[in-house]
Amino acid sequence: MLGDIVKVTPTSKVVGDLAQFLVSNKLDYDTVIQKAADLDFPASVLDFFQGLMGQPYGGFPEPLRTQVLRGRRPMLTERPGKSLKPFDLEKIRYDIEQKFGSADETDVASYTQYPKVYEEYRQVVQKYGDLSVLPTRYFLSKPEIGEEFYVELEKGKVKKTLICDVLTGRY
Repeated sequence: MLGDIVKVTPTSKVVGDLAQFLVSNKLDYDTVIQKAADLDFPASVLDFFQGLMGQPYGGFPEPLRTQVLRGRRPMLTERPGKSLKPFDLEKIRYDIEQKFGSADETDVASYTQYPKVYEEYRQVVQKYGDLSVLPTRYFLSKPEIGEEFYVELEKGKVKKTLICDVLTGRY
């Protein structure tokens, strides 16, 4: 559906976003091809078809690209980095540190690729803490009332497990 793309970031995100969009809307390949001009595709899919992630080998599939873009012009027709201005990585690191308190190489790299997504991520971490320690089930949906679950806070700590009781709200 997307053409002959290389399966690496960021195009893997496009594939995942499109897959979730198809499943959540109960769409199959033929339906997407028939109704592409009327569907509200994820932003990453629009970015992809506008050329913001490069050009797939053999080009974009037509007429799907034209229907998805609905009159929007492709923004890039060459390699994305060809016209990209150099980043001031030290300034980016400084700005992240000022806004969020810390920044390492991963933060800088993440921000340069996905500034909006990165800032949303850091705001969630500031508000709720590191949610990566939660078991996946409790990250995606709430626990049952009265259910206890365990969260490993940090390896090597004396108190490395926290019991959360949803009924009382005590830990």
